[in-house]
Amino acid sequence: MRILWIDDEIDEMYSIVSFLESQGFEVDTATTVEEGVSQISRKNYNLILLDYRLPGVNGLQALKLIKRTYPHIPVVMLTMMTDADLIRQAMVEDAYDYLVKPVQPAQLMALLAKLQKERIKGEFFSDEAERLKRELDSIPETYDGWLLKAVKIFQSRLVYKRYRSKFDEFLQEENKKFARWVGENYPHILEDDTILMSHNLLKKLVLPYVEVSPVVLIVLDNFRFDQLHEILSALSSNYKIEQSLFMSVLPTATQYSRNSLFSGRTPLDTERALPGALQDNQKELVLLWKQLEDEGYRVGVWYTKIKDLETLSKMKPYGKRFEVYIVNFVDTILHLMSNVEALRALGEGEAAIKRWAKLILEDGRFSSIVGRFLDKGYRVFITSDHGWVIGRTPVKVEGRNFSKGFRHKYGEDMLPRGEEKFVIVEKPEEWGLPSWGKFLFASEDAFFVWGERADEFAELYKKKMFHGGISLEEMVLSLAMISG
Repeated sequence: MRILWIDDEIDEMYSIVSFLESQGFEVDTATTVEEGVSQISRKNYNLILLDYRLPGVNGLQALKLIKRTYPHIPVVMLTMMTDADLIRQAMVEDAYDYLVKPVQPAQLMALLAKLQKERIKGEFFSDEAERLKRELDSIPETYDGWLLKAVKIFQSRLVYKRYRSKFDEFLQEENKKFARWVGENYPHILEDDTILMSHNLLKKLVLPYVEVSPVVLIVLDNFRFDQLHEILSALSSNYKIEQSLFMSVLPTATQYSRNSLFSGRTPLDTERALPGALQDNQKELVLLWKQLEDEGYRVGVWYTKIKDLETLSKMKPYGKRFEVYIVNFVDTILHLMSNVEALRALGEGEAAIKRWAKLILEDGRFSSIVGRFLDKGYRVFITSDHGWVIGRTPVKVEGRNFSKGFRHKYGEDMLPRGEEKFVIVEKPEEWGLPSWGKFLFASEDAFFVWGERADEFAELYKKKMFHGGISLEEMVLSLAMISG
């Protein structure tokens, strides 16, 4: 194991350097950042020890410089004091750890043992990644194949959180293929009624149970498969949980996907049955009643939206045969995280969004809610209407008279520029979409910008959460059935 120690007082650390070398470690030293960076460019290091106080540049600036060019090398900060702000900033800049001077040999040995353990784990996970890659390549690009690919990638990312960068690469690669597959096959899978999608989910998997027992359907707005998987994993092991995979209809936006869920129809047929229904989500109950009537169910129904944490925590059976609860305030909070400074300070990016969504549901005592319904003899179903992605690639759209969506648009005059991370639909009716002109879907990690402030918005909205487009994260969902 090779270590680089950057410290302007390195001569005073001679005894510790000698100790490390006696333990079989190779130690190089440098007294300035410039000298240290020069050595990093010539040799491969497994660890960098970086003093906070250096001539000409402080340790945090040096940390940023090193991590920008060599993000894979763990850097441990050395400081004279337990400065909470310094430590927090160092962690934000991806420091591996910190040590307080004077450094003790026992501290270093514990740190190095931890690093060696991490390296061994990393090698194991690297082997697992290669195995997964071979497995993904062997799975056919079919509807069932894509569901399987998505689940394997999502679960690997959950299991190997610390080493998931490789699995993120696989997700990017598969999303590119998935967008192409959707562009070529979506009309065909939409026509095949044996394939589970938003518009036939209730009819096939939920409503038949209404004849057997009371049923509750909980819809978590804007929740991905991997998020729901974590929530289900936290429920009592005494419960029997069965999951069914399905795909959301396009666009993966609430007024389309959730309306299709309740109407039992594609967005096109939903709009035909109830003109104006796709403009918002205010007609969901009407659409649900229509689906129940069409399928021949004459049962008592309770439908409500959960708009705050307190209401969620108090949720309990109402006594109807079929009860529907839409938990949509989580989606509101997650969107606010991108725009409100106080919430943005809690963290950004995919990990932060998932962490806070899970925390909100835990505070809402979600497991207790499920238990209340099961104790009353209900069969509990939990699902989502669509997922989300983090936007990283802005795609400029030129033209006029088109809708304003970041991940989907419709109109007659639309011309996307830049990376080809999009799918254009020339014949919307074949895609089960209203005849509002052409449809344009962002794929992979793209998001649309337009107008005179396009360049400004490209920077402003980068790394924010979006939905409405084509990706495994947005389209592959699950329906969980829970019984006692």
